[in-house]
Amino acid sequence: MIDWFGVVSASLWILGLAILLAAASIAYGLSVGGDAPVRQILGQSFWRVAIAGGLALFALGMFLSVATGWEKAGWVAVTLLSLWEGIAAWQSWRAAKGKGSEK
Repeated sequence: MIDWFGVVSASLWILGLAILLAAASIAYGLSVGGDAPVRQILGQSFWRVAIAGGLALFALGMFLSVATGWEKAGWVAVTLLSLWEGIAAWQSWRAAKGKGSEK
């Protein structure tokens, strides 16, 4: 019998890592062709949203995978902090996008 809960929890953290790897890879590709370093590119609001989303998915998948209470508490903290960062970055991105469309 297939453990569907295990499949879903593993899928979440693998998807989160894939998003993190894709964001880092694209930022590196942009830095090679341009003048901005990778750190500056990843500091932009759009990339912060992607990184926070990937980290939140990874932490949620790990939360669902662990057994002990203290491990679950740690992964809940990481999930909530990354969601908080993602929401703040998303609001910053929307505000910057709104300023650009008024011109």
